[in-house]
Amino acid sequence: MVCIMAYGGSYMSAFLGLLLAQPADAQADATLSKMAALYEDICLDAFPDAGKAEARILALGAIELSPEVVKVTMRDDPARGWGFEDGSATIWLEFPPFYACSVRWNMPDMGDLSPYRDAVEAYAKTNAGFAPMDPMDVDQGDIHIQLTGEARDLSNGTKETLFMVVQNIRNEERRAAGETGLVVRFVHQIMVPSAEAR
Repeated sequence: MVCIMAYGGSYMSAFLGLLLAQPADAQADATLSKMAALYEDICLDAFPDAGKAEARILALGAIELSPEVVKVTMRDDPARGWGFEDGSATIWLEFPPFYACSVRWNMPDMGDLSPYRDAVEAYAKTNAGFAPMDPMDVDQGDIHIQLTGEARDLSNGTKETLFMVVQNIRNEERRAAGETGLVVRFVHQIMVPSAEAR
């Protein structure tokens, strides 16, 4: 079993079914390609226009998550989230001070990241000034977090970032019990000057 984000039992069951449906490598590559396409369409093309992003999310048939479910992931940060009936992913809009759009999902192994890199590079070509961020590689309790991405300073004093976060469980007892998968998110964030990417 993989480490599943909390967004409802029906989503979990459907996603686990997807994991068993095809060989790991092919399934990981297909999942990453699908998530990169979602990220490009909603978080790079539509965002930061929240209305445009929401319209595209709803056009995909995503269902808005309840405030209680959103709070599990976002705690007290203002945000809205949507999930798909097949449990494949959630899409999030976070509001200032961390104004962001993200696509989040779970997978057993990392696949080919080239669709994500292609989307980010295409965006950076038409939005000059991005440079690599210092990567983050830390443990928070049982969870290991890796963050890589690009950032640029905007003329209005804000910072725009494009980054990927990969989380996995490092605790050996939890891994032995089956929590061996990855939680992955692609994020497009516009921060106020005092904020830091999470």
